[in-house]
Amino acid sequence: MTAIHIFDGAALRPLDAPAGRPLRYAAWGPDGASALLVGNRGEVLRFTAAASFERLESGVGHNLRGVGWSPDGERAMLVGNRGAVLVFDGSSFRELAPVTAENLRRVAWAPDGSCALIVGNGGCVLRFDARADSLQQLPGDRAHTMRSVAWRPDGAYALIGGYASRFAGYPRPYVLYRCDGRYVQGILATDDEDDAIAIDWRPGAAQSRALVLVTRYAGEDAPLPSKIVQYDGSGFGYRTIKSREYVTLLGLGWHPSGEYALICGERGKLLTTDGASVKQVRSGTTDTLVGPFWQPNVGSPIALLLKGPDERVYTV
Repeated sequence: MTAIHIFDGAALRPLDAPAGRPLRYAAWGPDGASALLVGNRGEVLRFTAAASFERLESGVGHNLRGVGWSPDGERAMLVGNRGAVLVFDGSSFRELAPVTAENLRRVAWAPDGSCALIVGNGGCVLRFDARADSLQQLPGDRAHTMRSVAWRPDGAYALIGGYASRFAGYPRPYVLYRCDGRYVQGILATDDEDDAIAIDWRPGAAQSRALVLVTRYAGEDAPLPSKIVQYDGSGFGYRTIKSREYVTLLGLGWHPSGEYALICGERGKLLTTDGASVKQVRSGTTDTLVGPFWQPNVGSPIALLLKGPDERVYTV
């Protein structure tokens, strides 16, 4: 059994999930009735708001790393290693012909459902055209790993986060990119080894603003403090996440109300932020937490957090 955790806005509680392999990512359907959880060797679970699970046969043996539902809820896209892209229509899976051999990590649908962007290793950015049911790789010279992607709520463009490491051969690599669905443009370079591991746009705000969680590495025993980058389409703001103990942070997601964002990471680290201040939440666990994945369109949403590996990893 593989544990997940449920956060109700106040406390965290564990729940056993019938997964034979480690889980990596989750996404709720737009109506908030159920979520898909994906993991290693093609593992897929369907989780309902009533806390029941159903194992689904994906038909692939690759590790699945990301999943995202179309805005109309008619299909989900699952992505993973060796360029795997699957379409799930609610009952069965269909694998698309691969256009890359790179490991794919995340998928995000445009708000109008016209396309989805898929990002992964080797600077890979793919565009799925929903009308043509086709994949194409977007050109450009980029950092060696693309880690996260999220569309601005009005659909003007998506933000893409990269693992900006000078070890990849870039003297001053980009950690953030903008993409309108056709062209990828670097917008924020860094002199540090920065990993834009998670991006989420604040819902319901009069002026759209994204929070980017940037994890930083400096050896196994001396992690640097993570930081939050805010982006409003024209400028950036920065805030270092101060803590008595520095652990690797692995995820960030806004509560559907837009009141706060939840941040999670190693050793049960759980934080909240409104973009200006950061507060710690007592999690009651030492599990590595991956997520959070907030339930949309319900009165009192919950967040799913997956139990990550105990050893330190940089490949969630």
